[in-house]
Amino acid sequence: MKIDTHKGEDGLLVITLNEPERRNPVGHAVRQALGAALSAAASDDAVRAVVLTGAGGHFSAGGDIRDQGERSLAAHRERFAVISDMVTRMVRFPKPLVAAVEGWAAGGGFALALACPTVVASREAQFVASFTRIALMPDMGLLSTLPARIGPARARRLILTNRVVGAEEAEALGIVDELADAGETLRAASVLALEEAAGSALARQFVVDWFARDVSAALEYEQALQPMLLNSADAAEGRAAFAEKRPPRFRGC
Repeated sequence: MKIDTHKGEDGLLVITLNEPERRNPVGHAVRQALGAALSAAASDDAVRAVVLTGAGGHFSAGGDIRDQGERSLAAHRERFAVISDMVTRMVRFPKPLVAAVEGWAAGGGFALALACPTVVASREAQFVASFTRIALMPDMGLLSTLPARIGPARARRLILTNRVVGAEEAEALGIVDELADAGETLRAASVLALEEAAGSALARQFVVDWFARDVSAALEYEQALQPMLLNSADAAEGRAAFAEKRPPRFRGC
């Protein structure tokens, strides 16, 4: 399984991205499985809160590049419908949802972490947008969730430069809500999630919905345009350069 779920007696559900040998890529099958797990958790009265984490010392290295080949626009857009459903469930989740980030959160992994309303990270965690390195724009809602946390100017700069942000800076910028020692992130995120679960669920839902109100526009934008970028010559070159561990030679087409 590429994701594991474990429900404790305290009502905490831990969802783990579980492909550690590849740093837990978030491909189409993972997105489908995660969406299904969140749907089940939302309607399960025994689940009070959810923590999302990654196996093997990393959160996620991002989208599965082996899953990003050329397809028809219709096929790509159908896949982005799955992304839209998953991200919408996350940003509007009716129970506390906390990302526990150890190691890398890169590209789609960065976006996945920020789709969680709360982020706890190891002091050794690292964040990077990465999308433009392979001639893509951010997806999975990052065009909305990142500027909501750090402001549009800083978000645009991080997206376009692909600068790696360490944990201490991420907390200072607002990307991360709390830091924990390495290896303690899941425990800290679990405590935080259950503390939040003790509050008013109805009031919390209205607050979460308000702060998620702009994400749908980003999801619609990426669903319309990212398929064309995925089929571009530059994206093909980006994938080849990534596989061959060399700088890409983009031509703007």
